[in-house]
Amino acid sequence: MKRWLALGLLAAVLAAGCAYYQKQAMPKDLYTAPQMEAKGLTRGEHIVKTRYGFRLFTIPISVPEPNEMIANAIQEYKGVGITDVEVEFSEFNVFLFGIPKLRVSGDIVK
Repeated sequence: MKRWLALGLLAAVLAAGCAYYQKQAMPKDLYTAPQMEAKGLTRGEHIVKTRYGFRLFTIPISVPEPNEMIANAIQEYKGVGITDVEVEFSEFNVFLFGIPKLRVSGDIVK
């Protein structure tokens, strides 16, 4: 019995993995420095938002969307847009399921 437990644990460790991806997001309210200067807008708070999801048999049950997260952050901070956006997507995989993690950072434009 102990041998099967040890083999099962070894298989779990060997089958576990982690993946890292860079994703691009193009929110509709994205501003560049010249656009901000032309419209008289200022840089506001720096935000960092993180969300997790779930995949079963590689089928996405819930996967966070970067554009949705950015739109919610703009609304939450009462801004008109965002600048200097960075999106980081990573995923931890074990056997039959995966846990995707999405991290979005940027500066709110006011």
